Amino acid sequence: MGDRSSSRSRTAAKGLALFAMLCSAVALAGWTLDIPLLYRFLPRAYPIWPLTALGYGLLGAGILADSADRVRLSRYLLAIPMLIAIGTGLQPLINDSLSFNFGLHRTAAGIHEGGLHIHPGRPGVNAIVVFLMLPLALLARRSAWRMLRDVSPLIAMAPLALAVASATMLLISGDPPKLNAGLRASIPGTLMSLSLTAAVLFGRASSPARLGRVERSDPMRIQAVVAAAIILPALPAMIELAVERGPASGGSTFGQIVLVLFNLIAIGLVSFWAVRRVGREQAARAELSMALDSAIVIISDPTGAILHWSQGCEQLYGWSEREVLGQNKYMLLRAQCPDWQTSYSLPDADGAQELIERRKDGSEIHVIERLQHLGESPRPYVVVHNIIDISERVSALRALRASEERLAQATAAHELGIFDFDLASGRIEWSPGTEQRLGLAPGALSSLEAWREHVLPEDVDDLRETVLRAIPERAERFSFRYRLVKGGAAGRTLEGSARCFYDNDGALARVVGAVLDITERDEREVALRRREAQLRTVLETVPDAMIVLNAQGTILQFSTAAETLWGYRASEVVGRNFSMLIPEDEQEPDETVFRRFIETGQGLVGEVLVGTAETADGRRFPAELRAGAAKSDDDMLITVFIRDLTERVAADQRLSELNNEIAHVSRQSAMSEMAADLAHELNQPLSATGNFLAAARMLIERGESGERVTDLLRMGSEQTQRAGEIIRRLRAFVARGEVEMRVESVERTIRDAVELVLVGTGHFNLRVNLQLDPAARFVLADRIQVQQVLVNLLRNAVQALKMVAPDDRQITITSESLPDQLIAITVTDSGPGIPPHILESMFSRFSTTKGGAAGMGIGLSISKRIIEGHGGVLSAGNAPGGGASFRFTLPAVEEGEE
Repeated sequence: MGDRSSSRSRTAAKGLALFAMLCSAVALAGWTLDIPLLYRFLPRAYPIWPLTALGYGLLGAGILADSADRVRLSRYLLAIPMLIAIGTGLQPLINDSLSFNFGLHRTAAGIHEGGLHIHPGRPGVNAIVVFLMLPLALLARRSAWRMLRDVSPLIAMAPLALAVASATMLLISGDPPKLNAGLRASIPGTLMSLSLTAAVLFGRASSPARLGRVERSDPMRIQAVVAAAIILPALPAMIELAVERGPASGGSTFGQIVLVLFNLIAIGLVSFWAVRRVGREQAARAELSMALDSAIVIISDPTGAILHWSQGCEQLYGWSEREVLGQNKYMLLRAQCPDWQTSYSLPDADGAQELIERRKDGSEIHVIERLQHLGESPRPYVVVHNIIDISERVSALRALRASEERLAQATAAHELGIFDFDLASGRIEWSPGTEQRLGLAPGALSSLEAWREHVLPEDVDDLRETVLRAIPERAERFSFRYRLVKGGAAGRTLEGSARCFYDNDGALARVVGAVLDITERDEREVALRRREAQLRTVLETVPDAMIVLNAQGTILQFSTAAETLWGYRASEVVGRNFSMLIPEDEQEPDETVFRRFIETGQGLVGEVLVGTAETADGRRFPAELRAGAAKSDDDMLITVFIRDLTERVAADQRLSELNNEIAHVSRQSAMSEMAADLAHELNQPLSATGNFLAAARMLIERGESGERVTDLLRMGSEQTQRAGEIIRRLRAFVARGEVEMRVESVERTIRDAVELVLVGTGHFNLRVNLQLDPAARFVLADRIQVQQVLVNLLRNAVQALKMVAPDDRQITITSESLPDQLIAITVTDSGPGIPPHILESMFSRFSTTKGGAAGMGIGLSISKRIIEGHGGVLSAGNAPGGGASFRFTLPAVEEGEE
């Protein structure tokens, strides 16, 4: 608002000055062109003389230049009207006979009016006052002295009052020509005087006024203003007396009337100005008093007794002025000074101090008290207490101090280093303990040069490039990472971020940031990257397919071997469920196994599972699965190794067929070995049968009958059945057939095998001792294959017993029930035992316990595979009492399961 008002005032001042310059130009043109109306403005009016018109025009130009702040030009232009006024005033004193008669020769109109023109051509009193006062007012307004600036409007009011008085007389006079001649006040001059005076007063607003400001009392200024108010109204009269010493020629009466009117107007204007100024200052003082009273100020006598208690004190402490007047300020407020540990401010140089005081309600506040001692005669000596409430600042500082302590503890706990780098000085300030935690001496990183000595050169260059990129963009922050190479910090890696501060020119001035020792983390990351690289190598080179799943069954990794096995690319399966790799008809049971493991942790891991998988082209293949599980970030990671069993199944089938062939050959070989013994064994029952039948026929031919013939026929029939049983067992043993797992009697299986082996060996004097466990009655097995194992073991025992004396030839067969639903059968002989070098490889193919060419070395190998095919184990060793001992296990069957 102030700028807009000032602009309007300047515009008005310029307009009024231009108007005066236009009137001056019109008057001068009238004298030049001899047109009286132009320099009179009304017929028969008093003319404005050329010199007077010129002075008004130059005065208007000076005011215009001043409004445009062209001060030097304005002073030059204003000096000319002042010289005209001074010259006019001094002329009567120097030579009264001289006269300015400009324009009198131009026309008789200027002197034909009965000698009314007094001193024709000379500027009148009005013009002289204007030419002197207005330049003085402008110069005073531009003065560096405040007193002159205050007097400036009073100086401008004198010509304004004179112009108003002249204009008033011109308007109310009944004889304007006579009045004009007496006053020598022309209409153009009066108009220009009014406009220029108003321009000066309006132009005063061009200097911003400090309205409402209350200044200290200045007696010199007040005296100067009062003197100006007294002297200035009399100045025009003094000029009149000095200029008009000659006869008035009828103008004295009108001149006196104008002077009286001038004085009245001048006094009225000065009074109006004074009242207005005093009222404004009084209002400002009232506002200032209210503002000061709202401040926290206490006035006391030297003993501390309260003399004044402001409203701010009432609001702060809670006591009213009536309650505290006369009381000791420090006793009332129970003031005390804080100790250095609880103080949050330092005393100022002028004696300010921090106090802890109490309010009326007993609450505690912190204040800063500044004392000012006042004692000018005859006023009594008083003390002014300026109070500043710093309770909020104290609370904030307490919180800040606590926060700083927490920050220090946090930085120490996390081994975080805070730094402040001032680029101008090159100094680096570190938080306490940072350098020591890095194994460096305090101050080892206190400057940029010292810091560079401890950092790898390539890291210094990288950090420098980072900063250089941040400066043109005026980036607020940047991150960094570097390694230390000297002292106890050698090999350490630091990482952090920094905040940038720039000066007004955009140059980097300060950097504040934090660093963290990440050496261990960096080493872990390097090790992790190394392990990841190794894992990628494993994924690419492991022969078995490998798949990594999460707890939802989503595929996370798919190895190169898995890509080859299934025909999918890793990008095609990663992120999808593992069920896409399984045939649709087998997805549900496999997903059930997977969910059961996720929910209970049972199954899958630690087990070898066999299932069916499906390739991208729809081909199915048997697969063996082995899985392991681990937790990572609360998520289950399951690694599954898959092996294609297609070739192994085919090989097992071929091997099974081959084993059957070998077993058949083995049985045939055993049969060929037993053929001679079998012929002798069969010969006995057959011969006995023939003898029994011959004897019965002889008795019948003799005519005998009865019980004896019946007994002979019965005994012949038994011998025939015995021979048939021998043949039946031999055929069953030699015959080749499919494996048939059934519940078999342990005792029957053992006895059949013993009878089969012992056929034709009666002459060896062998004793077979059976020690069978009644609890081990039934096994789940293929009887023929188990008998093949027993026959092989028994024949080996028979061969071994040929090497000992006939009386020591004994074979012991035992059975016993074992935990885990197993039955163990042991064949032990009393022979020389098994040599140690044979024990190590006796179950390998083509390794035999028989000397020379007695065996092919495949019997025990086939027996081992048969027992393992039944889910058992075949082992061999030497018995404690001597002889070889063979033991194998078979799955047991409870009696109720038979």
